[in-house]
Amino acid sequence: MVTIESAGISDVGRKREANEDRILIDDAQGLYMVADGMGGHQAGEVASELVVKSICDFLGDSGASNGAARPWARPSPRAERLLAGIEWSNRVVHRTAAEHDAYRGMGSTVAAVYFSEDTLIAANVGDSPIYLVRNGKIDLLSVPHTLLADLPVDAPVPLMGNILTRAVGSKSAVEADICELNCFKGDILVICSDGLSTKVAPAEILAISAAQPPAAACRTLVELANQRGGDDNISAVVLRVTGVRRNPSSFIGKWVGWMKQRLTSIATGTPPGGGPDAEHHA
Repeated sequence: MVTIESAGISDVGRKREANEDRILIDDAQGLYMVADGMGGHQAGEVASELVVKSICDFLGDSGASNGAARPWARPSPRAERLLAGIEWSNRVVHRTAAEHDAYRGMGSTVAAVYFSEDTLIAANVGDSPIYLVRNGKIDLLSVPHTLLADLPVDAPVPLMGNILTRAVGSKSAVEADICELNCFKGDILVICSDGLSTKVAPAEILAISAAQPPAAACRTLVELANQRGGDDNISAVVLRVTGVRRNPSSFIGKWVGWMKQRLTSIATGTPPGGGPDAEHHA
């Protein structure tokens, strides 16, 4: 079981008239998101709102399907369920855009962190980053889906390199990037929109989030982005892992399975697999 201290702020910034960012903090589900909408005439606001609401409802199993089949038919592992929720939100946004002329072409990024028993799952579409602060270092868990990021390292920098190559709702299907890793007491997660990440360097995000409680860190980060121009909407969600209680039965189950595998390998003469902590990925 993971316990979290969480906080979030979404600010319009200094140049925009409306805030097209949306954040979600759902401690009960262990679900946290930032969505950065795009599209004129308030369509960006609609897109980002639909994204966070549809994913939250999907994972809470409380959302109406509006007559469309859900993208999964039976309970899945938690990471697969998050991916399914993102796919579902893509269908909701894409269908809404198709049904209303004012919303045509709208879409949104999404950056989500979803906690399970003792792991964290990070998934994203678009360029809203997810940072992990651990042991005095900061790592980017998300994968930026921009024209610049998709180019080879030695390629010329394009004039419009920040154009998104993936967004929720812009096409009939979307593929999110996802990673899952063990979490530990003291871990800090920072989810933000590019209105913050383009103004505040990762080293500064590390220093601020490590030195201040989540609520204060959010305020400091947003204020700093505004001081440096506030050209875009600015959103930040800061999460601090305050405790991780691992279930002994899960390790025992792995150990029993491993012992069975060992005994079978001895009886059949086949090589055994790894130990009870070994993880195998296709």
